Amino acid sequence: MKYKFHRWLQAIAVPFIALAFHIYFGYRVIGRENIPAGGCVVCPNHVQLSDPPFAAIALGRRVPLRLMAKKELFQGNRFFAWLIGALGAFPVDREGTDISAIKTALGVVRGGDKLIIFPQGTRGAAEGETKKGAAMLAVKTRAPVLPMYITENKGFRCRATVVIGEPFLPEGKSKDYGAIADDILHRIYALKERI
Repeated sequence: MKYKFHRWLQAIAVPFIALAFHIYFGYRVIGRENIPAGGCVVCPNHVQLSDPPFAAIALGRRVPLRLMAKKELFQGNRFFAWLIGALGAFPVDREGTDISAIKTALGVVRGGDKLIIFPQGTRGAAEGETKKGAAMLAVKTRAPVLPMYITENKGFRCRATVVIGEPFLPEGKSKDYGAIADDILHRIYALKERI
């Protein structure tokens, strides 16, 4: 099933989510000036359910963005599936090679929008565990990677922080996705030092 992205809904929703997060978490963003113009692959760490909206509000409402999300989120509740699709998410099958999701992701970045993809793939992954998807997309689109660190163990009035690092182009052999993915994750967690 295709899920239609409604940019206007995203532009309306992001400020309201940001306000709610300011009230509940007391969050702040460091490094927003590092967001490049045009398409890029945004790579945050992923530990809690709140990480995807944190990444979105850190980029701001003026930045069109899309998000790769596990297909399970689109199963069951049809309204929720429609809502997250309308807000910019699209499903990906993490168990195999999802050609449709890859084509959508490549089109997003080449079209000049921001693509949020979590290098760890899932909340349950260990800090040093990576998937190769973000690296592959960055190499194939020749777009910059934007590392982003989101505070872990977030709770009420915890002063949660999102640190946006400097964009970079992957180095090394273009097909060495594993090494590039590891480098991306290293750069993400190095941003902890800026908090």
